[in-house]
Amino acid sequence: MNHPADDDDPTRALDDFVRRMRPATAAPAAAPDLSDLTARLHPERAVHPTRARGGVLRSGERWDADNVEDVPVIDLPRPPPERRDSPAVALPTVDLQAEDTRAARPPEIELPAVDTPPPPDADSLAAATRQASHFVASQWDSDALDAAQPVWQPDPQALQLRPARPPRVLAQWQPGAWIGAVRQVFDSTTEFVTTASGPVVETYPPHRLLLLWPPLSMAGPLPLRWPQQVRLSAVTAADAPQALLDGVPDDAPLWLLSDAGSVDWALAAEIALHHEPALRPFQTTGLRAFVDAEREASYARLNADYHQPAAGGAIVRR
Repeated sequence: MNHPADDDDPTRALDDFVRRMRPATAAPAAAPDLSDLTARLHPERAVHPTRARGGVLRSGERWDADNVEDVPVIDLPRPPPERRDSPAVALPTVDLQAEDTRAARPPEIELPAVDTPPPPDADSLAAATRQASHFVASQWDSDALDAAQPVWQPDPQALQLRPARPPRVLAQWQPGAWIGAVRQVFDSTTEFVTTASGPVVETYPPHRLLLLWPPLSMAGPLPLRWPQQVRLSAVTAADAPQALLDGVPDDAPLWLLSDAGSVDWALAAEIALHHEPALRPFQTTGLRAFVDAEREASYARLNADYHQPAAGGAIVRR
């Protein structure tokens, strides 16, 4: 039995062994298509998917498949497209010639009918003349009567700008007259008062000091430093003279000091503070403030009105 030479040669047994053992190179396989993997695994779901029977909402409410209703699809009508062409407008026919003719006509004005009065006769003229004569005669009689009457004069008391003083209040000092002085101590003020219904604000009028001195035996009206009567009152300036008259004897005249600068008002206020037990808190505060102001004014006055020209000499008034 004869064999080919190459088969019998043992040195050729491993020729082309690596090539023969390596598989032939094939084209790379394409990636598998997994789009229908669910349909291939579950054919029944691909055609008729199972409807969920229920579940739980985020709010915690449970729902069931029987509660879900399919909403039918409603086709809404679409609005018509916007109109691009201009609408047809029918204007009335205007007759220009007739309008010009009507405008050229003059305006027509209808005047009311006027009845012309009949001409006057002799009787109407005589009656009008008699009426005018009687009217003129009555005017003359009225003027003559007014001239015979006394001329009207206004009441002097009504024309006075200042109220009349009481008869016992003198305009000038005379011997035997009482001397009075009035000065406002403090202006109107307010105070909190506790009542049954709660605290309320009470308003008080201005207060004045009323001073009285008895008649002096000397020839001049120089009041003493210490008054005989001191009263703190809320009377007005117009009623102050009558209030002072209530403190003097009956039928005694009263003269009010026109210049009260010589009165020691701080002393009078201290007398009222010391001897009046029924003073309210606002009255006490007002009197003390008045005393302090008077003391400061007195100090300023003595400091400004007096000086010592020479050392060791007399202190004189400026």
